[in-house]
Amino acid sequence: MLEIAKEAANVAGAYLKERFLEQLVPDEELHNDVKLPEDKESERRIIEVLHRHFPAHTIFSEEVGMVSRDEEYLWIVDPLDGTNNYFIGLPYFSVSIALQHQGELVLGVVYNPVAGQMFWAEKGNGAYLNGKRLSVNDRTDVTRAVGTYIRGRNTVTKEQELAFTEPFVMNTKRLLRNVAPALDWCLLANGWLDYVVMQRSGIMDVAAGIVIAREAGATITDWQGNPYRHEAFRQDSVRSLLASNGHLHETIRGMIQE
Repeated sequence: MLEIAKEAANVAGAYLKERFLEQLVPDEELHNDVKLPEDKESERRIIEVLHRHFPAHTIFSEEVGMVSRDEEYLWIVDPLDGTNNYFIGLPYFSVSIALQHQGELVLGVVYNPVAGQMFWAEKGNGAYLNGKRLSVNDRTDVTRAVGTYIRGRNTVTKEQELAFTEPFVMNTKRLLRNVAPALDWCLLANGWLDYVVMQRSGIMDVAAGIVIAREAGATITDWQGNPYRHEAFRQDSVRSLLASNGHLHETIRGMIQE
């Protein structure tokens, strides 16, 4: 299943890379989002690969929604994570594919085709970037920590975002707002980032990244410090999570103002 997920990511990623430098014409531009035909075409290519190999599996994807079949296996697909970045020519976007089996996240693939970065992980088998084993870093100095902030598209206002992020901006080296959540979790997994703070965001965008970060040794909790427990996927569910290298976790968690 991992190899088929990689195949689907490669097929969609090759198409997105080919289209990346074109002058893209959106189907719709919204206040916080943009709808591109490339999103739909990437999704179509991923679903075609998954259905060809696993015709009985259920698939949830951003544009099509839930294609219900055997609910024991559920593929959670974001065909273009970082659509706004893609639209403006910023090469920080990915194809994100996760697999839920009997309510547990067991597999994740995140592929940035422009950078040639294929991240993947299976539950219990570690996380990898292009075949190299991943591990979170061991940074302990919070003043040198670099993190990223992820917020829900329609669940957090800009005013709430500004107020919430101020402690991280002021007390750590840098807080990024990359707007490509799956890749953010992968940067944590490879030790490039020290923490990820997520505010009322959907799991679809980050499911694959969570598997990868978890297998790389990241500490993942809710804002109260309870260990992350995956809840069986629902389209309308949102979560507020904190992930880190572990050493900085409680210090970063202390900056959260709910």
